[in-house]
Amino acid sequence: TAYDIGLGIPAEPLFRSRELLVTLSIGIAIYPDNGRCASDLLRNADSAMYQAKALGRNTYSFFTKEMNITLLRRLEVEEQMHGALERNEFEVHYQPQFDVKNNNIIGAEALLRWHNPTLGSITPDEFIPIAEHTGLIVPIGQFVVTQSLHFLNKWQKQHGKQYRMAVNLSPRQFRDTELITFIQQSLHDANITTDCLELEITEGVLMIGQSYIDNALKDLNKLGIKLSMDDFGTGYSSLSYLRQYAFDVVKIDKSFIQGIPKNETDHELVNAIIAMAQSLGLKIVAEGVETKEQVDILTTLGCDYLQGYYFSKPVPAKQLLAFSRDFNH
Repeated sequence: TAYDIGLGIPAEPLFRSRELLVTLSIGIAIYPDNGRCASDLLRNADSAMYQAKALGRNTYSFFTKEMNITLLRRLEVEEQMHGALERNEFEVHYQPQFDVKNNNIIGAEALLRWHNPTLGSITPDEFIPIAEHTGLIVPIGQFVVTQSLHFLNKWQKQHGKQYRMAVNLSPRQFRDTELITFIQQSLHDANITTDCLELEITEGVLMIGQSYIDNALKDLNKLGIKLSMDDFGTGYSSLSYLRQYAFDVVKIDKSFIQGIPKNETDHELVNAIIAMAQSLGLKIVAEGVETKEQVDILTTLGCDYLQGYYFSKPVPAKQLLAFSRDFNH
């Protein structure tokens, strides 16, 4: 059995007047099914312990073969991620966003793609959490900002339009003390005005509740950079965050958009989100739009911008240049 003890100990001098809370995360491996020697049993019990911690801690988990497969895959991805930037394995794709009223492209969201010679294509859902955990998300995030802003400059010049670029920021990036300076320098180097950059932030970032996040968001707002709340509706305190921070855009999560043609509850929720956002002076982006029926409903409800496979999947820079040229003509 492997176990991890979580001990809450208050700072002196209050130690003697406080109750200590001890929690256990236990991983269990059984002989001989999970190993025939001590080292194998301990390794597998350790894997099960991490599963117990992932389940919320203060619980137990038995080892399964699937855990070993998952752990090995994670180690492979992490190993290949080191040096992936230097090997030019990452590429930024762009998914265009459309203005409902005039049917024009108004900008795009930058989305990272990774193809590794050994592992093949790895999805963002798999590699982003690992990058976040290891801290590699900071240089990777800088790569996305740099690439997308330089592309935006080229895109704007070729078409003579003030397109905007939406880029995701992760919780770990906010701990980078050079974040604001880096973004300012990147905008300057790419010759992009601050109002053409939109930073997408999930509620998970705000729920951390650290002062450095508050300060960073205030500094970004002062610079004139647009702030967007991503995946709106999937968290617990979205309304309070809209009151607390100076957001410009709300992105309705695709899980709600998928159900609006047939699910009355989803339809009413989307309608309520749009009405609420409009009353606060916010723009609304619906993501994950895949059908004409969804487009018609969202147009009727007064959604501002649409994004999804109905219009275009995320594509490399060259393809977006060609797509937007042909679309606008």
